[in-house]
Amino acid sequence: MKRRSFLADVGRLAAMSAVVPSAEHLVLRPQWEDGTYQLARHREPGNPLLVIQGGAVADTRSGGVLQNHTVVVDGGRITRVAPTNEVATPSQAEVVDARGRWVIPGLIDMHVHGASRPDVPLALYVANGVTSIRDLGGQLTLLRRVRQRVESGNVLGPRVFFVGPILDGDPAMAPSISIMVDTPARAVSAVNFLADQDVDAIKVYNGIGAPVLQAIVRTARRRHVPVVGHVPKGITASRAVEIGLRGIEHSPIRAADLEAWGVLTGNEAEKIRISPSVTAREAMVWRHVDLKAPQIATLIAQLASARVTLDPTLSIDEFDSLFLYSTQGSHSNNRFLKRSFVDEVLGAEHEILKVPNELEAAAASGIEKRRAFIGMCHRAGVRIVAGTDGPGVGTLAPGFGLHRELALLVAAGLAPADALRAATFDAATALGQERNLGVIEEGKLADLVIVRADPRSNIANASQIEAVVVRGRLLSRPTLDAMLGELEAEASRGN
Repeated sequence: MKRRSFLADVGRLAAMSAVVPSAEHLVLRPQWEDGTYQLARHREPGNPLLVIQGGAVADTRSGGVLQNHTVVVDGGRITRVAPTNEVATPSQAEVVDARGRWVIPGLIDMHVHGASRPDVPLALYVANGVTSIRDLGGQLTLLRRVRQRVESGNVLGPRVFFVGPILDGDPAMAPSISIMVDTPARAVSAVNFLADQDVDAIKVYNGIGAPVLQAIVRTARRRHVPVVGHVPKGITASRAVEIGLRGIEHSPIRAADLEAWGVLTGNEAEKIRISPSVTAREAMVWRHVDLKAPQIATLIAQLASARVTLDPTLSIDEFDSLFLYSTQGSHSNNRFLKRSFVDEVLGAEHEILKVPNELEAAAASGIEKRRAFIGMCHRAGVRIVAGTDGPGVGTLAPGFGLHRELALLVAAGLAPADALRAATFDAATALGQERNLGVIEEGKLADLVIVRADPRSNIANASQIEAVVVRGRLLSRPTLDAMLGELEAEASRGN
């Protein structure tokens, strides 16, 4: 979730947790129920045994490739990966000729909101090859319900990982999806409650103080749940990592860091902290950041040695700091989104993100510095993952946004193979799902994408999708096209 002002957070995040209609109001239709796309209509005919034959299988762990290999899928898992001439194809298998094509793991968007909203078309993620998402702030019961419906096979969507409500201080910036933990005792209680609800991580937000963060981390470790989120505004990034924050969303550098480094006085840092606009704060912080300063190298080395995962969300950074809302309002991707959703995303509350004229140059240069910083982190061995802080409109529409994020990671200095790894192997590792996801290996869950060309040479090729396999079920290109047509028609009916 982007480090947003109170107004932007309440307007965007509270809306992202809009209530799904109750069961009494559900009307079953051929492919839509409760705003979500039904899997049954577009199950490919044939046996669950699937053989993807003769493709180039990307090794997202090493960056290499297995040429002319065959992948066998049975019961929702990969049962064999071997040279094609070593695999006998069972007569009852459904065979996909992947010669001249590339097979990659399903992509993972590590930062979304609104997974439980009925007007967010989860199937659009799948159509773009995104087979897993991590929701980083939402209503717990609704998220559990959505996960159950997707896992049951009744709703077509990506695997849903979630944190539930965010842990924030007093006042909470997004109260409808937060738990206010203003004492260590309340922090302990909140973490235990969320762990009992099987959340995939604990997320902390801007208003958390050091003693509370210590209580959160200590309790989460006992419960074997990772702590991720924002570097709180009143704590330096270094201190947050020392306490035990192991996943950082967005840029880690705060006014508190500049004050600790002697770059700003206490009064200057406080002026930045109290600004109501996240984009203005970022511009004011980053115009003082010297990437050649020894403190930057020290911080990056600390992130690497502590094995911190950095989720830079460059796509929302670009969207907000350059205020792309007006130009993205008519984007062709919006045809898959209901007009009410588009209007909400473009709502007046986002005007606060428009930086004043005197900060426009600093905002633009800050984007370039943050991208350069991510490249420096990557080269130093910091684990980078791909997240969007979507869904939004235009280039941030569900699924499309992750491909924009991958392009921006390459622009930041990652090789295409490393950007692909950020959305597969490294994302799965950060989720604690490396035994199930992120690479194409025997025993892994069968979430796959077949693309037309090598994404290791050009990351844009990851969006040239020929087919998607989700939970072992094949969705061919004609099926995906039919599904997109129905998504567009449904969005139009809702306008």
